[in-house]
Parts: sequence; structure tokens; C-alpha cells
Amino acid sequence: MDHLHQSTMESTQSQPEPGVGTPVKPNISEKFHTDRHSRSLKIQRAGALVPHHRVTLLLLGLLNAVLLITAVVLIILCAGANEDHLLTPDSVASSLLIERSYLRNHSKSLKAQQNAEASFAKEQEVNIQLTLKLKQETRISDTLWRQVEELHKEKDALTAEKNIIEQNCGRCPSGWTLLKSTCYYFSLPEPEAKKNWPDSRADCIGRGGDLLVIDNMQEQILISENIPKATSGSSLWWENGCWMGLQKNQSQGTWMWINNSTMVETGYWREQQPSIIGPQSGDCAAFFYFTDTRKTWYNGNCQEHLYNWVCEMVAKPLNV
Repeated sequence: MDHLHQSTMESTQSQPEPGVGTPVKPNISEKFHTDRHSRSLKIQRAGALVPHHRVTLLLLGLLNAVLLITAVVLIILCAGANEDHLLTPDSVASSLLIERSYLRNHSKSLKAQQNAEASFAKEQEVNIQLTLKLKQETRISDTLWRQVEELHKEKDALTAEKNIIEQNCGRCPSGWTLLKSTCYYFSLPEPEAKKNWPDSRADCIGRGGDLLVIDNMQEQILISENIPKATSGSSLWWENGCWMGLQKNQSQGTWMWINNSTMVETGYWREQQPSIIGPQSGDCAAFFYFTDTRKTWYNGNCQEHLYNWVCEMVAKPLNV
């Protein structure tokens, strides 16, 4: 705006006054003009200058009007911008209060979260310690239970030995079992200890007895209840029996005990026994554990089949 005003002034000053030429130094004769002539000359000059100053004033007025309109427009635009983007003092205060409340709540939430995390970490550490302690106590408990089981086994073995000693009372040799008034020897149920029928009888004789002879049903039940039930691991049932003192007389075709007494009763044979054909047929009898105590006998090859065996002998009197 100053630049425009300056340009206008310069253009106004540069324009020559109408009717006025290049200034000439007045001569002496002009000084003696009459007053009328001087007054008329001043009036002419004033008349020539009046239109020029009016134009300048008019332009200045227009420029001021433009500036005023521009200022008003800018004020309106700024007011609109303030309405769109600026908040009143009350709104600003409310916003600050809301933000402060949010920050406080957020701070409390963060603090609560931190406390919860710290509590969780502490509980987790306690849980880990308890788990380790539980594992340690479980190992100790397992060890103690194994020791208790071993002690129970030792107790059972000692009790059995005690009972044998008390029952035998010296009436049976060591390793023999007193049942009623008879001593019985049950060979170890081990594959390497098995023998054929003749060798089994020789072992019994060497121990002071002979192979088992069953005289009645009571003794049959007694042997069924005490004979070892262990097997050799074979899938063939007849390989897991025990030789006894019963043999077939080839000349008579009858089964006889080793004490030369003929088998009076029918006997306690298994189904389809004694067999005359098949892999387990033969002339010597064996005893096999079975739930039905009346069906435990079967026959086998005296020389080829290897079984465990049962010996017996009469127990000594109590006064000896």
C-alpha cells in the first residue's frame, strides 16, 4: 500500500502543470505589473492545480476503501477459522479436566497392572518352589515305599521260614516242607534244574526220600495247594509239570506207584489222559497245577521229557 501511494505521488509530481512551461527567471519588468495582473495570474495557477489534487484524494479514498474491505474480509476469515479450530475458554478447561482425569485413571490402571504383574510373578515363584519341593518329597516317598516293600518281602520270607521251622521242629530236613505228618521237597522251578523221570527219582533217593506217592484225595488237594505254580515260559502246558512216583507196568498194562502198590482208585487224570499218542505220551506220570484239583495228572516220556519233581518222606516223630 505504501508503495502504491508513493508511486501515485511520484506520478502526480512528475506531470507538468497545465499552461506552465519550463520555468524562466523573471525579468525586472514583471516586478512592476499591476496588482490586478498578479491576482489574475495566481487565480490561473490555482485553477490549474485544483483538478490534480482531487484525483489524488479520490485515489487515496479508493485505496483506503479497498484496504478496509480487505481487513474486514480477513477478520471474517479469522473468526471463521477460530470457530472451526479454536475452543472457548470453558471448552479448553473442560478438555483439560477430562484429559487430567483420563491420565489419573490411566496411571491408576498402570499401577494396578504393575502390582498384579508383581503379585503374579511372586505367586509363580512360590508355585515353582512348591513344585520342586513336591517332586523332592515324591522321590523321597517313592524311595521309602520301595524300602517298605522290601521290608515286607523280608518279613514274609522270615515269617515263612519261621513257620517252617516251627512246623518242622526238626522233623524234616532243611529245604523240605512239613505238611501233616509228611515231609515234601519241591524242586526249584528253573529250566536248568529240570530232569527226566529216572534222574528225578535218583535225586529224591539221594535226599533220603522218594518220588511223590498220592494215597488219597486229601493228599491230592494238599499237593495242589502247595506245588509251585511257576512255569518254564513254554506255551506247552505239559512242559511245566512235576514228576511223581507213578509209572506204567508194561507187562500188566496198569499204572502202579513206586512202592509197588497198584493204583486202586481211578486217579486224578486230566481230560483225555493218560495219552497213548502225541508228543507228551509215555509211561511216567506227572503232576500239573490246575484249578480243578481232581484233574491234574498226565503222562510223559520217562527218558526224553524234562520236568521238575516232588519228593516225599515220612516226618520224624516229635520226641526225636
